[in-house]
Amino acid sequence: MKVTKETLKDITYIAQCDDLNNGIDLLDVLLIDLNELNTELENKGEKYRKLYINYIDEHTEYSEERTDPCPDLYGYFTLNFIDNSYNTVGGVLQLNDLDTVICALINFEESRL
Repeated sequence: MKVTKETLKDITYIAQCDDLNNGIDLLDVLLIDLNELNTELENKGEKYRKLYINYIDEHTEYSEERTDPCPDLYGYFTLNFIDNSYNTVGGVLQLNDLDTVICALINFEESRL
């Protein structure tokens, strides 16, 4: 599910987050930060690099045939490209990791020559 201001109300669980309300507040701020990053990318003619936050709102399907652990990614996040939503930046992220990655991307973009 693409995280937007409107879909924040649909999030009922955030993995590794003790307080759902604090997590949703942080997501709200991250949306603002990501919007600023996307605006900066568009101003530089790089709108193909614009990102959105994806919330994994489905439980990982369990299979008895698997021999390795089957992690349940429900409540985790990914950063996806808007133009190609199947490509992600990095892997599956917890909320705190998502915060760190977005901060790093913003700092990288601001310091780019």
